[in-house]
Amino acid sequence: MARKTKKNFQSRLERLEVLFRVSDIVNTTLDPQRVLKMLLREVVRFTGATSGSISMLDSSRGVLNIVTAFNVDRRRWQHLKLSLGVGVTGYVAWSGKPLRVADVRADPHYIQLKANVRSELAVPLIINGRVIGVINVDSSGSAAFREEHEELLMAVASQSAKVIETARLHERVKRHADELEALFTVGRTLIQAGPLEQILDRIVEEGLQLLSGKVCVLLEVDGDKFRTWAVAGTSAGPDFSEILIEGSLMEPVVRDRDSMVISGLQSNPAFRQREFAERENLKSAAAVPVAYQSEVRAVLAVYSEEPTRFREVDVKLLQLLANQGALAIENARRLDRVVALEDSVRQTERLTLLGTLAAEIAHEIRNPITIIHLLIHGIREQGNHDERTQSDLATVIEKLDRINLMVERTLSLARTTESRLGPVNINALCDDLLLFLQPHLHKQRIELVKKFRKPMPDAQIDEGQIQQVFLNIMVNALQATGEGGRIKVSTKSAAENVTFVIEDTGKGIPAADVKNLFDPFFTRRNGGTGLGLFICEKLVRGHKGTIKIKSTPGEGSRFTVSLPKVPPED
Repeated sequence: MARKTKKNFQSRLERLEVLFRVSDIVNTTLDPQRVLKMLLREVVRFTGATSGSISMLDSSRGVLNIVTAFNVDRRRWQHLKLSLGVGVTGYVAWSGKPLRVADVRADPHYIQLKANVRSELAVPLIINGRVIGVINVDSSGSAAFREEHEELLMAVASQSAKVIETARLHERVKRHADELEALFTVGRTLIQAGPLEQILDRIVEEGLQLLSGKVCVLLEVDGDKFRTWAVAGTSAGPDFSEILIEGSLMEPVVRDRDSMVISGLQSNPAFRQREFAERENLKSAAAVPVAYQSEVRAVLAVYSEEPTRFREVDVKLLQLLANQGALAIENARRLDRVVALEDSVRQTERLTLLGTLAAEIAHEIRNPITIIHLLIHGIREQGNHDERTQSDLATVIEKLDRINLMVERTLSLARTTESRLGPVNINALCDDLLLFLQPHLHKQRIELVKKFRKPMPDAQIDEGQIQQVFLNIMVNALQATGEGGRIKVSTKSAAENVTFVIEDTGKGIPAADVKNLFDPFFTRRNGGTGLGLFICEKLVRGHKGTIKIKSTPGEGSRFTVSLPKVPPED
């Protein structure tokens, strides 16, 4: 009797020691994988099992995933997914009750992972009445597990379940934080200036990584059809160029501007790229709108090989990426327009130069032609010329008249075209052009300060010509201001004029040069034409406005452009 009492006491002491060690394990770290490995090793040691495993329940898919195992070939369990009710582990997860099998060969629930297993014990991990996983141990001996082993495993499971769930939640939060941090980094990269093709490729690559998908596709909304804009994850992407938006799988994303998750991709009749899905073995997808100012410009879709891969948090992350992508695409398009506008300004400068030169040459030619014309007329009027001379003089006069006509046409073409005046808000004009110039400001790390008078009366101007003036002055300011400098743009209104002022913290202009800045061909910059400010002054003067410069070497320059207001109605 004393021996039996002593044995029971030792058994209880051993169990208490095990529970103490388990308590120490689960309070040592919040790394779920480490907790589970240490826990399984302690359970196997106490029960004398030859192998064991811990499975966690994926409730959204109704399957158990083995997350750690002891003395089991990793290749056999790594990708094994047990359905609820299938196998000893599946049965325990489904019923929420422990199961001790003395001989697995006679048990209908058993699924063989090792050939020499004869007995098995499995207990559920339960928190708040909900099964979150199963602890399972096996032995090569029959009836290897006793009631005391089952009781101990239940106690261990009860003690560990909450900590395991907390560790998993901690890991999930940490992973989510890492994803958001990565998304923030991607966002900063995307909004930087760059070619549109490069931006599109980056969006699909990041979408693929963010959701751990198989393929990511960016579909441009091109009228009533989709067009494949960019693809990542496969060299042979789907061809959406002939797919009508109406009636397609992605139509609700465009129509309702809302995200969607699709399962059963290959069997869905609305998905018209069946061959693509079968070739890549795609079974589910998450799709979100890429919208700018409430207009859906594209659809970003990530495809997976798993039937139900995407969670709500995945869709939210993808939507955040799509929102950043929409801004990046708009910035890239604006940059393209800025480049085109700069090319247009340079072309205008060249044409103006040619016109100026043509006018000067024509004017210089016309004066001597007029003198020659008068002299020839005088000689002809003197008479006493033979018929041959009279004929030659007539021919000379005819040719001079023809040259004079060509000169007059050249002068006519060189004259400045009349401005197309209309009411324009100077604040809006400056704001729009500053948006175009944002990539240049960002690249040079120049601080932009805006101080606009509000409300602002309209100016009576030719919008295109004053845009050219503003851009010319801003480009000069950018070239004069070094990295980390500052440019201030302000507007104000006086009795009859509206004014915009551009101030920079650049190197400034020497006083001797300021008075020559509006002269044609005067430039202080290598490679400059010396026509930019000449054209600006000519255009502003054509508006009956003024342009003034104040500059201090080493401190910067200030350009003030005043233009007439819209005249009041009679």
